[in-house]
Amino acid sequence: MKHLGPPRVHRRLLASCALWLGCLGSAAAAPAAANLLSQADEMLVLVNAQRAAGATCGDEALPPAPPLQWHPAIEAAATDHLQDVAARGVLSHDGSDGSTVGGRARRHGYAWGGVGENVAAGYRSPALTLQQWLRSPAHCRTLMQANYRHVAVVGRHVPGSRYDAWWVMVLARPMH
Repeated sequence: MKHLGPPRVHRRLLASCALWLGCLGSAAAAPAAANLLSQADEMLVLVNAQRAAGATCGDEALPPAPPLQWHPAIEAAATDHLQDVAARGVLSHDGSDGSTVGGRARRHGYAWGGVGENVAAGYRSPALTLQQWLRSPAHCRTLMQANYRHVAVVGRHVPGSRYDAWWVMVLARPMH
């Protein structure tokens, strides 16, 4: 298991994100359903802070990447896939209908020129889930890919499912 950089820097990054989010107070989005593990703006801040800092993915040091914007079409694709993998109890990038992340994004109206996906389970915390992806070189590279412009990350508590907490992140850049 590789570190994504000096541990103190990473902890400070997450602490500053948590502090900033705490300052949002009532300006944050309205409370979501009980099974929602994260507000969209919470995960977006964490992801963009990590991209701004750069990361070490395995043995590869990646420079800072531009911030991402939330996109509702890929949020719908991420939500569909989360419901599918949680219902089946498997961590997979393939849908039960044979779909891929690109097909799911297209199905929801996103014309992509590049698309990637990270799937995770087990952690209820957005910060711990992000750390889980950063510890995996392939998932880390997907998160840090500089040409992506849009993101959606969906986290849900699914009672009675294999892992209880499920996450799907979709990153994409538009066709044109």
